[in-house]
Amino acid sequence: MKPRPPEAPRLVRRQRGGALLSAALLLLLAASATLAASAHLAHQAKQRSNERTVAALAQAKDALIGYAFGYPELAHDGQGIGYLPCPDKTNNGSGFGTCNVRHHGALGRIPYRTLGLPVLRDGDGQCLWYAVAGSVKNNPKPLALNWDSPGQFRIVSPSGRPISGEEHNVVAAILSPGGALPSQTRPPALTATQRCPGSADASADLPAFLDRAYATDISGNLDIVHGEVGAGTNDAAVWITVDELFSVLRRRSDFSAMIDTVLDASVNALASRLDPADADSPSAAFLETHAETLIGNRAHGLLPNSAALGVAEAQANGYDNWRDQLRFVACVDGGACLTAAMADSATSHAVSATETCRALVLFGGERLRGGTPQRRRTATERADPAQYLEGMNRESFITGTGGYVGYRHYAIASPRQPASEDLIRCVP
Repeated sequence: MKPRPPEAPRLVRRQRGGALLSAALLLLLAASATLAASAHLAHQAKQRSNERTVAALAQAKDALIGYAFGYPELAHDGQGIGYLPCPDKTNNGSGFGTCNVRHHGALGRIPYRTLGLPVLRDGDGQCLWYAVAGSVKNNPKPLALNWDSPGQFRIVSPSGRPISGEEHNVVAAILSPGGALPSQTRPPALTATQRCPGSADASADLPAFLDRAYATDISGNLDIVHGEVGAGTNDAAVWITVDELFSVLRRRSDFSAMIDTVLDASVNALASRLDPADADSPSAAFLETHAETLIGNRAHGLLPNSAALGVAEAQANGYDNWRDQLRFVACVDGGACLTAAMADSATSHAVSATETCRALVLFGGERLRGGTPQRRRTATERADPAQYLEGMNRESFITGTGGYVGYRHYAIASPRQPASEDLIRCVP
C-alpha cells in the first residue's frame, strides 16, 4: 500500500490561524497598554495641575497674611496691623483705592502687584480670585479691627455642607477658577498690559470665571463654594479666619507694646475725666453718661471712643481698634474704693502687688476656647462682661463687690493657646 502524503495545507492553515490569533492578542495587549499609559499620563497631568493650584493658593494666602502682618511698615505709618488689601477690580494686579463702602466685603481678582507677587495662576492657567470681609479690608477701614473682628464668609461644599468651621468666621478667601465649565465662555485679555484674561471690570467677568453667582459688593454673610468633581463646580478655595490671622499677628515683637500703648492711653484719658466728684464735676458727668450699672459706690461700663474719652490723637487709632476689649469700674465718690492684685505678666509672676485705686481699666484678652468658650459675635455677646472677664474679675464686675486680680502687661504664655488672661491698669 502506497503511503499517504503529509497534510501540508491543513498544517499551514493551522499555523496561519495561530499567528493571526497571536497578532490579535498582541494588538489587544498593545491597545490595553496604550490605554493604561494614557490614563496614567492623564492622572499625572491632573495631579500636576492640582499641585500647581495648591501651590498658587498657598502662596497667595501666605502673601495676604504677610501683608496684614507688615501693614504699618508698608507705607502706612501710624496705622494698625491686620488690614488686608482690596481686590483687583480693574484687571491690573492692583488693590489700590476703595472697594465698596465701609463694612461691605468685596470680591475681585487677587491683587498680585499690591502683594509683591508675580501673576498667580492655577493649574489650568487661570488667574486667582479673592474675597475680603469688610471687617478687615483696608479701604475704607472698619471702625475697629482686632482678634474679635467678625468674619463674613463660610466655605461650603456644593451640597451646602460647612467646611470652614464656625459659621461665617472667614475674613478672606482665595479662589481658583479651574477649567471653564460648558456654560462659561472666558474672554481673553483685552490689552497687552493685562496679565489675566478678561476685561477691566471684575463684576462683568465674574460669571465667566467663578461657578456661582457671587456679587462683587458683599453687604452680608456669604457662602463660598469649594468645588468637587462631578458636582457642577470646580472652583477650589483656601481661606483665612480672624483667629488664624491673629495667631500670626501676635508674633510681632511689638505686639505686647502695642497693647500696652492702648492701656496707657485709656488710663491717662480716664484719669483726666475722673476729677474729685461733686454734682458739677467732669467725673459726675462722665459716669452719668458712660456708666452702664451703678452698684453701691461703684460704677461699671464700657469705655467710649477716643473722641469721647479724650485720647491723644497719636494713640486714637490703636485705642479705637481695641476699645471693645476695655471696661472700666470707678468709685463714684472719687475715693480709692478698689483693690487689684497684679503681677507683671503671664510669663513673669515675680513682681506682684495689691494696689488701691479710684478706678480700674480692664482688658479682656483673647477669647477662651475649648469646652466653655467665650463668644463675642453678636451685640448681646459683646455687651456681656462674662465673654471678656474670667473668675474673680467677672464676679466682681457683675456683683459690684470684691477685688480684682490680673496682669499689667500682655504676654503669650503658650504659643498654642489664646492669651486670655485679664489685664488690669489702676487709676490711683
